[in-house]
Amino acid sequence: MIKSEFFDIIIKSINRYYDINHKEFLYSFNEKPHIAIKVNPYKKINHLFDLLHISDEVSWCSDAYYLSDRPDFYKDPLLYAGAYYVMDPASMFIDYIFKNLQLSNDIKVLDIAAAPGGKSIIVNSNLSNNAVLWSNDTNSNRAKTLNYNLIKWGRANNIVSNAKISDFHSLQNQFDLVILDAPCTGSGFYRKYENWQEHFSIEYIKRCANRQKEILKDLIPIIPLYGYLIYSTCSYTSEENEDIAKWLISHGFEEVHLSIPDQWGIIKSKYGYRFFPHLTKSEGFYYVILRKIENKQSKFQNFNYNKKNQSSIRLQAPPHIDFENFIDFNDEIELKKIRQNISLISSSIAKWMDWKGFFFNGKVLNVGTTFIHENKKIPSPQFALSIYTSNSIPQLHLNISDALSYLQKKSFKLNTDKGIYLVKYLNLALGWIKIIDDDRFNNYFPVDWRIINM
Repeated sequence: MIKSEFFDIIIKSINRYYDINHKEFLYSFNEKPHIAIKVNPYKKINHLFDLLHISDEVSWCSDAYYLSDRPDFYKDPLLYAGAYYVMDPASMFIDYIFKNLQLSNDIKVLDIAAAPGGKSIIVNSNLSNNAVLWSNDTNSNRAKTLNYNLIKWGRANNIVSNAKISDFHSLQNQFDLVILDAPCTGSGFYRKYENWQEHFSIEYIKRCANRQKEILKDLIPIIPLYGYLIYSTCSYTSEENEDIAKWLISHGFEEVHLSIPDQWGIIKSKYGYRFFPHLTKSEGFYYVILRKIENKQSKFQNFNYNKKNQSSIRLQAPPHIDFENFIDFNDEIELKKIRQNISLISSSIAKWMDWKGFFFNGKVLNVGTTFIHENKKIPSPQFALSIYTSNSIPQLHLNISDALSYLQKKSFKLNTDKGIYLVKYLNLALGWIKIIDDDRFNNYFPVDWRIINM
């Protein structure tokens, strides 16, 4: 339950732009949060609806569904196979925005504060093979989670980094669309995480709003003229939402309006769109879609950079490697050597990175899908989870008990011939295993990914 003093602060802030029904809004804090999943369109399986007790569709997102109850996701091997991703329904609105912006087929998208990865996953699902998604997070641990979630989604058209926003100044005017899910008070999730209220205050709202402006000052110069910015928060306060949108409009942007069905319950504010739990089947959320129509970044600071201080990312022709017959090649992917990895990357990334050299000073965690490390004798776990594995690979199909043992890196009984196998559960890949003899095998599921607590 939300504390009365915090509720009063939130109501006063919301009412600056929208006259909310206080009683219905307050009552919604006593209701259970809705549970929803985004289904991976590249890894659809039969009977998923029955396995997860799927009820209704999420109106504003394709392949997205509410669940009638919350299963124990961490005991479901399909989660680790990348069959679906669990996220709040309001976060899925990025799908509707993306589909209605009429973007080009070869768009480049930067999701600058992307962890844990829900919005990036939805954008990735909408991108053609000619497009590029760059997902970043400034926090190293969150960036690792982001990378893992995109690996599970299985495509080779994305780059993942752990970098400061200023590291992207060498890539000015490169991105057609920039997404900022800004750090905020998190007040929109207070019925889901009640302990977040411990930090809430008027002073905390001000600190968050100031931080959002500082992030945007760093971000605005990266966005090209006529490029798009999608700004969002999981906060109710106007200081973090409409006030920021108004500030952006005063700094060279115009709002892009969408046509939204009334029955969805999404509120059109003076600036942007609001999700309230008593009106939508979701938590509290805010979006505004903006287009840059004037360059005003000189108001902030000069972002000149020197390539001598930048790190280059070089793509090289790969050496001869084993297991190349494991790859289901198509015209849109290429095999390249990037540092010590042999990776599958989209042709669009290859073309972009080969263009006059590629300089970036942040830490790049992943480019495309790692196929194999040059010093390893077995394909990468990333490749096992990709959508590019050939049907000719020897496969080992496990029941749920053995699949969970595999994901925990525990021993279990196998009765099959020696060799390397792609481990599968319900026909979706989990990773690699090498059978040595009747009683021994090597489990190549990464230690960092394993299930620790059941």
